[in-house]
Amino acid sequence: MTHQSPHDKAADAVHEGRPVEARYVRGGGKGRRILLLLLVSLSAVAVLLLGMWFVSQGGFAATNANTGAQAVDVQAFDDTGAAPAPTPAPQ
Repeated sequence: MTHQSPHDKAADAVHEGRPVEARYVRGGGKGRRILLLLLVSLSAVAVLLLGMWFVSQGGFAATNANTGAQAVDVQAFDDTGAAPAPTPAPQ
């Protein structure tokens, strides 16, 4: 006796004009392979993003040595209405 696939059983029912059982026409099933694939891809994305962050972290830290401690930076957010300090003329 040969094994009939679910497709054969559904096709037989369609050709005979009778209803097809739901278990033969469901598109998806319980699949651990899909869950495994999702977990592996999520892990790969997390590793890649962390790797990119570690590689670029030093470059981003070195781009701006301005820490916001200069008087010019403070004046931009000063809401006391004080006039800005004069800037020295270039020599």
